[in-house]
Amino acid sequence: MILYRMLAEGPFFWGATLLFLSSGFLYILSLPHRRFRWFARLFFFLAFLLVSLYIIRSWWLTSQPPFKTMFQSLVFLVWNISLIYMVLEGSENLFFLGGPTCFFNSGILLLSTLFADIVRVNLPPALRSAWFIPHVVLYFAGYSFLFLGFLMSVLYLFFPGRKFLGESHWSGQLWRDYDLFSYRAIIYGFTFLSLGLAVGAVWAKGAWGAFWSWDPKENWALITWLVYLIYLHMRYVRGWKGRRAAWLSILGFAVVIMTYIGVNYLPSAASALHAYQ
Repeated sequence: MILYRMLAEGPFFWGATLLFLSSGFLYILSLPHRRFRWFARLFFFLAFLLVSLYIIRSWWLTSQPPFKTMFQSLVFLVWNISLIYMVLEGSENLFFLGGPTCFFNSGILLLSTLFADIVRVNLPPALRSAWFIPHVVLYFAGYSFLFLGFLMSVLYLFFPGRKFLGESHWSGQLWRDYDLFSYRAIIYGFTFLSLGLAVGAVWAKGAWGAFWSWDPKENWALITWLVYLIYLHMRYVRGWKGRRAAWLSILGFAVVIMTYIGVNYLPSAASALHAYQ
């Protein structure tokens, strides 16, 4: 089965996996030796390009958005995380996240091969909607920002506090403040989650006549949104920062994983409208 999947996915998929893995090691090597940075970025961009070509090819072959199965959605998640990371690395100099992001991407691509893929998915009429693509895109953008917020929260636990680095530091940043970086990523992630939730509610109203149907996926999506709302509330109102905020961010991402993957294995998800095929 594994050998079949390795042969079936083709050079785009496996080329991207190997490039992400190689880029991750180059990012790690570039921390003390900046000469590896250019190659790390090049390999990362090439991996992103191959994932993009893989998605475009799948869309063209099936005439369907290629994120309607668990396998397809995991590949699309890697594409989103890669795009957002490249933007943040260029705008915020978050170069230190390159290694973890690459290893996560290659791991997710390998994980995706464990799920059976369906070339063309027969969806019920209610799910063949113009709202489908913006709903999914907004949610995956939110998940990607929340993943980066999670990474920076983990880093904060190892490197707490705000520290002046100086103009000559390899990261290109004057200050190291993982708590602030995590908070800013979560702000963006929460915004995209809120928009995705709103679009999904409008879609549900047109498709099923109600904004909310208490589907298991919907319920966990609401729980995810509430956890991050609590994070922002505790930060704004109660002044939570540092370790408490970091642990709450980590808890929030654990709920994201449950919403995205775990809920599909609940008994109540067997007849759910949102369960991946």
